[in-house]
Amino acid sequence: MNRLRAVSVVCWATLLSIGAAFAQDLSSEQKSEVLKAVTDIVENRAFAVGVDLKKWPENLAKHQEAIDSAATPAAFVGAVNRALREFGMSHISLRTPQSAERRRINPDNVVLGVTFERLSEGLKVSAVAETSPMSKLGLSTGDLIIEANGKQPGAPRDLLVTEAEKITLKVKKSSGEVVELQLEKPQQGASPSADTLTWADSESAVLRLRSFNRTYDRSQISTLFQEAKKAKYLVIDLRSNGGGLANNLQHFLSFLLPPNAPVGTMVSKRTVERYVEETKGDPSDLAKIGEWSSRKFGPRGGNEEYFKGKVAVLINRGSASASEMCASALRDAANAILVGQNSAGAVLASVFGRLPHGFEIQYPVSDYVTAKGVRLEGNPLKPDIEVERSAPAATAIEKAIEKLKASGDKANPMGNHGSPIGAAA
Repeated sequence: MNRLRAVSVVCWATLLSIGAAFAQDLSSEQKSEVLKAVTDIVENRAFAVGVDLKKWPENLAKHQEAIDSAATPAAFVGAVNRALREFGMSHISLRTPQSAERRRINPDNVVLGVTFERLSEGLKVSAVAETSPMSKLGLSTGDLIIEANGKQPGAPRDLLVTEAEKITLKVKKSSGEVVELQLEKPQQGASPSADTLTWADSESAVLRLRSFNRTYDRSQISTLFQEAKKAKYLVIDLRSNGGGLANNLQHFLSFLLPPNAPVGTMVSKRTVERYVEETKGDPSDLAKIGEWSSRKFGPRGGNEEYFKGKVAVLINRGSASASEMCASALRDAANAILVGQNSAGAVLASVFGRLPHGFEIQYPVSDYVTAKGVRLEGNPLKPDIEVERSAPAATAIEKAIEKLKASGDKANPMGNHGSPIGAAA
């Protein structure tokens, strides 16, 4: 416990020093150095099928005036990101030095012991750790934070206000009442990232998975699935799960699908180059490239004891990247039903690159196509059963279980027949 407190103090000390160092204006030379590095990455390293990244100078020119006039890191990043958004793809953005440091400390959108879903009106609370500072203030699941120190928060990191002794939050409760909460000096709260398995009834289990990122605990997941095997019906809650690491997704799928069953294909720049060289085919035909490639994506390792009951997956606008890959794989390969709202449609494998003066850029390096030839990037998953976003969190679980129980004997087809799906449809 003392060690955790020490880590927290060090983290906040680092953030304070980063914030102080970059509160000053940016010089033209600094901006030029960052832009040179961004251009090299965008034109030579980033990749997404069908996206012409060589148009970067053209996109940049549209926003050059705003970039030139930007005096602070935040204004500069905002202008550059508007240019990057011209590409119309996910997983590409520039970050300020302070945001980059916060990401490295806390990569899973867990701030002050709370997990959030980003909405146009603010940040909706999707989970609260019982021992967190926010819980002690009375923040609850379903609450909407509409202001933090007088401004609408656009991301969880906006709640990490290191310059103030207090943070004033304006919160809209599920009842519609708007209240103000005063948070004393910010500190890292207990993380609500621990995944859980609960029982809705004697036959139905609900597995809540908050992230595939660094908080994903393989040992804990194994333990949860040992318990889940007792269920006839399993609801996997991926709401507001923003994705994470592909190898964690493969580990998770190993408890739900046969060993090494192909569910999709990661398509890199080199994969496309090889496809064109060998087949003379269309480099933008992702479905054909996925079918051609012998390197399939799927569960990792052999787990013959995978779950063979009926599965439903809960999704919403906050379900992105690896979560969408997971939901799609289970619908295609395990006859799972999807319940909730449309997913994010943001499925590109990406990495982070460090830039001069502490800046950082996230950029895509691989595209993804399902085993049925569907590109998920820009193509959100649509639920089989839609549940209004304003509905209580339990509503989606209830509807999922109701549908599973009404579906008769049509269980996991791979559990019944033991034959993996084909590489493509």
